[in-house]
Amino acid sequence: MIQLGKTRVDKVRMLVTPVSDYNILISMDDLISLGAVIDFQKNSIYFSKYEVRVTCDGKSSESRSAMTKPQEVLDFLAMFSKVFVKEVHEELPPARKLMHRISIIDPTKLLKTPTFKVPQALMTKYKAWINKQMNAGTLHRTSVPGGASMFVEAKSDGRIRPLVDLRFRNDNTEADQTQIPEQSTILNAVARG
Repeated sequence: MIQLGKTRVDKVRMLVTPVSDYNILISMDDLISLGAVIDFQKNSIYFSKYEVRVTCDGKSSESRSAMTKPQEVLDFLAMFSKVFVKEVHEELPPARKLMHRISIIDPTKLLKTPTFKVPQALMTKYKAWINKQMNAGTLHRTSVPGGASMFVEAKSDGRIRPLVDLRFRNDNTEADQTQIPEQSTILNAVARG
């Protein structure tokens, strides 16, 4: 029987090998803490913190693996500069064929949303943010029944975080049942190239 934390397995097939056959053993906790990237296509583990790649090579003189010289790390920021922009564009992207829609359960239901005050110390930054967004076309003044007021919080770096309390509106919104891809699946796909 094997027990790891709360997981208990009565029978399991295992590969047993002498520890003396290996120069190093790396646990999963170590891989995570060292920020290791496992590349199954290259049969390697890359430790970006130390710029070292450990390669599992069947032709190596070592029992299982050999360490190689640091290899070049891909510059994803440069490769995908349209995605990882330094500053958010000041205009809306072009309209696409598929537009997102939010379905309301009862459009006639008027919601009484809470009103929040903006601290006077943040008012200058708040007004500047509103003007920037209005000039970009991402924000515009309108009159709607049951509108929700905006407010801001100060960030630790001196900037502001604009917020809207939409909890009451969310109660009158049909839930979107589209599943979001699991983050680890996306990261693994990117790591494999």
